Amino acid sequence: MGKTGPKTAAAKAAVRHNAVKHGLRSDAPVIPEFESFEEWEQFRDGIIAHYAPEGRLEAMLAERVASLLWPLNRAARWETEMTAHNLDDIPDDLATAAGYGERALGIPREKSITMDKIDMMVSRRMLPSKDAMERVIRYESHLHRQWVQTHHELEAIQARRKGERISSLTRIDVAASPAP
Repeated sequence: MGKTGPKTAAAKAAVRHNAVKHGLRSDAPVIPEFESFEEWEQFRDGIIAHYAPEGRLEAMLAERVASLLWPLNRAARWETEMTAHNLDDIPDDLATAAGYGERALGIPREKSITMDKIDMMVSRRMLPSKDAMERVIRYESHLHRQWVQTHHELEAIQARRKGERISSLTRIDVAASPAP
C-alpha cells in the first residue's frame, strides 16, 4: 500500500515543516527558511580565513571546524527561540486555564489569573523542558568534542608544517562521554 500524503497546495504547505523541529540533527549546513545560505558562507569563509589553511588536508579540516561550529551556534539560537516561544504562550495558556476554571469549576477569571500564577509560569518557562535541554546538551557536547579534536588536529598539522615542536601534553583530548 502506497503513502497518500497531502494533495492540495494548502495541505502541502501545512505539513511542509513537520520534519523540521529544531534542525539540530540536520546534515544540511543551512536549513532553508530558518537560516541564510549567505550567512553560512560568510561564517565558513571567516573560519577558513582564520586558520589560513595550506593544502587539501588543512582546507578540509578548516571546513570541518566551520561545519561543527555552525550547528553549535544553531543550538544556542534554538534555546533562545524556545524560551521566547514558551514565554509568548503564557497569555494564551492563562486565558485557556481561566476559561476552563470559570466554565467548569465556577472560579472567576480574576482569581485564576494572578500575578503569583504569572510569575510561576514565567519562572517555569525560562528554559525549555528538561528532556529538550538534555537532548540539546548531549548534542552540543558531541559537537564540542568533535570541534576540539578537529581544531587540535588542524593546529598540530599546521605547527608541524611550520617546523614547530608540539608538546604531547598539549594534545591530550578528553573525549569520553559522561556516564548515563
